[in-house]
Amino acid sequence: MIIMYKVSQILRTTLLLAIFGQVVQGQATKFNAPIVSEELVFEEKEGLLAVEAEHFYAQSKSEIRSWFRTSKDEVPRVGRDEDEQHCFGASNNAYIEILPDERVTHADKISQGENFTNEPGLMAVVHYKVKINTPGRYYVWVRAFSTGSEDNGLHVGFNGTWPESGQRMQWCDGKMRWTWTSKQRTKEFHCGVPHQIYLDIEKPGIHDIQFSMREDGFEFDKFILTTNKNYFPKQEGPDLLISEGVLPAPFSKVASPTTNETYFKNVATFTSQNRVIPAQDFPVSNTKFYKEGKNWLAINPKVSEEASTSTTFKFESGRYDIIFVGVGENDGSSAYTLIINNKEIGSYQPPLSVHLFEEGYNFNALWENIDIKKGDTITVTAKIGSADGKEHTRGRWAGVIFAPAGKGKEVQDAPSSFSAK
Repeated sequence: MIIMYKVSQILRTTLLLAIFGQVVQGQATKFNAPIVSEELVFEEKEGLLAVEAEHFYAQSKSEIRSWFRTSKDEVPRVGRDEDEQHCFGASNNAYIEILPDERVTHADKISQGENFTNEPGLMAVVHYKVKINTPGRYYVWVRAFSTGSEDNGLHVGFNGTWPESGQRMQWCDGKMRWTWTSKQRTKEFHCGVPHQIYLDIEKPGIHDIQFSMREDGFEFDKFILTTNKNYFPKQEGPDLLISEGVLPAPFSKVASPTTNETYFKNVATFTSQNRVIPAQDFPVSNTKFYKEGKNWLAINPKVSEEASTSTTFKFESGRYDIIFVGVGENDGSSAYTLIINNKEIGSYQPPLSVHLFEEGYNFNALWENIDIKKGDTITVTAKIGSADGKEHTRGRWAGVIFAPAGKGKEVQDAPSSFSAK
């Protein structure tokens, strides 16, 4: 009887696991299916057209990689996908991503035809119907969220053709946030050349705009076609214009991300070879800095406009890539300078943040192959900034990471969340 009972339990467990697997697979399939019909057509007016990425009417060549939708109530779980969902700040509160995401950093193996392809139209193609009233050259802008260097490439084409001018769209700037770009990667300029991503649409009427995978893990929010070479999108971009069909209901709004106090630790501990000095390990007495929260040093703008602090490098001598982890603020750009033994290594200003303040790839600085000896003096200076002359930043920063020479970019690419308030 005991044996029969155990067999029964095993069969029941097996059945439940099978059902659960089918449910998960069903959810995944649902999240990569179109939510609009083939009748939905977006329209260009006066040389401008905008389309939400999640409004594709069809998907093709998705056997190996596929585009999956993410929203507040839809989070696909498909293979490796280490970063968090990024619905906050996405236009229409949703986006699509190529999954599974198997190549996250330079250390991950590149597999042609699986997690990377330089050939456009070969893998993971999404389709959009658009009505062009004004034939001509259309510059293509895409709003994407990139967390590293291996999820920032895409191809664009139309009507089944993939011109050279639509290949290798590339993002380098604007990490850890939704960012518009229209640049083409070349052998000479890996971060892309402006004005080289375009489609020459010579006939008016309905056309099929297509985007295909270059790198898995790519997160796609919205795209724009414009005849204006000097156009630059702002915020979430222009509104959609519909020629035929009906749009689905907007996706539910998501709350602003809460402060994540582990960002610096996540990056700092990416490799055991990193040597780390958190900001709050620097002295604050007589420096004009104060300790803010558990992680940052900052300046009170009512007391001072500039602060400086120094400490001793207690680690082994050698060559290091130095990553300075700053904090972006939305009321201006602070200025930071790193000095070793009275020699300036470099200065930088992080861009304005979308939220009150943020940490992330985009707000860090990297200086490579720096010779440092045990006992050297490490000095950080910070100056407050202001975007409007009224509100001022506080020169916030989280710390300094000393990575082995040649490893700095890899450490910067480490999967980690950003902080925001």
